Amino acid sequence: MQRLMGLRSELMEDRRVLRNIGGNLNDIARVANTDGALESTVGQVAQMVARAVERIDRTVAEVDQQVSEAMPQARRSRSRR
Repeated sequence: MQRLMGLRSELMEDRRVLRNIGGNLNDIARVANTDGALESTVGQVAQMVARAVERIDRTVAEVDQQVSEAMPQARRSRSRR
């Protein structure tokens, strides 16, 4: 359970990062809509998104692993009652 709580914290941090990235994308879109030019930061923002998605994918995979490991234990515990 402690490991799952740690993973939840990681996901919450990634969520915060994605909100910040969303703000950056809004700023880029506003400039693009105003003068038709994309800022040079588009590539940086795209890299930030890719890194965040990779972190989230790893964390979700770890959550899946933790849950699948916990399921047999929970079933055994229930069957003993």
